[in-house]
This record gives sequence, C-alpha cells and structure tokens, in this order.
Amino acid sequence: MNCPACKKGPLESSEHVELPKTLLCPYCQGQWIQASRYWSWVEQHGANLPEKPAPEQVWQPIDSHRILLCPECGALMMRFKVGHGVGFSIDHCSACGGIWFDRNELEALKDRNLHDDIHFIFSQAWQHQVQSQQNNALYQKRMEQLLGAEDFLEAKRIKGWLSQHPKRSIIQAYLTNK
Repeated sequence: MNCPACKKGPLESSEHVELPKTLLCPYCQGQWIQASRYWSWVEQHGANLPEKPAPEQVWQPIDSHRILLCPECGALMMRFKVGHGVGFSIDHCSACGGIWFDRNELEALKDRNLHDDIHFIFSQAWQHQVQSQQNNALYQKRMEQLLGAEDFLEAKRIKGWLSQHPKRSIIQAYLTNK
C-alpha cells in the first residue's frame, strides 16, 4: 500500500502505545489505520476517555488539504473537521472505512483524549456541532467588530449576569420597552 499523501513509497507497519496499530509513511510521517484494526482497538480499549483541554505541548500537525485517494481501495476520501479546539481535518474512506492522519494528527488527538472518538467525528451530529461552534465563533467576532472590544466585553458580562438572574424576563422586557 502506497502513501496517499506524498506518494513516495509504501506504508510500513507501526505500533503505538495506547493507539491503534497504523501503517506509517516513512517520508511524510502520515499514518493509515485500516477500519478493522481501528474497530478491534476500540473494542479492546474499554471505556471512552473524557475529553481533555489542549495541552501545553502542542503538536504541529501538517494538514495536507489535498484530496486523497484511499490507499486500500482507491476510493475518494472525505475530509472531516475535528473541531473541539482542534484546527485540522482528518480523511476518511467511506468505502472501506480506513482513516488517514497527516503527520502528528493522531498524536494531537491522543493528547486531547479524542483518539477514542474518531468514529464519532465522521457522524452528522459531530459535524453539525463543529459547524455550530464555527458559526458561533464568527458571530462573536462580528459582534466584537461592531461594538468594539471594550463594549463587547461589557455586553458579554451583562448577558452572563442576565442569563443567571431569576427575574431575567422582567429585566429583558424593561430593556426592550421603548
């Protein structure tokens, strides 16, 4: 099986501690996980680990942004945004179920305990949540641009206070009454 990213040579077997067995490209350091190996690992792994915040040691994933063909079956692979504060996408073959990770992507997911949630990343629910988070971040950025940084912080403070207030509906009615 040849590397789908750099196409320089064959993938070589690689073992990881606490990760599924992968096939590694010795040139670009990308990793391929066959679907059967991934699912066997998930079954043996046990309970799902809770997600962790981003660690201080940040991996520098090299996201290829190229359209890849599956090294196993030749089908077109789909890119899925990881989200959850992770700024890269992973490639998945919907035909055979294999997964391609560019250099350091799998390690970055492991640091966040997302390595045991990889199959969820390909779900419609996960992708919807990622899109909602991105839309919210864009909305927040736009509001800050419109209001200015200082007024935006004050509006956020007031919004937080109001959302916790037992008489919030009365206060909101008062604020919107002309």
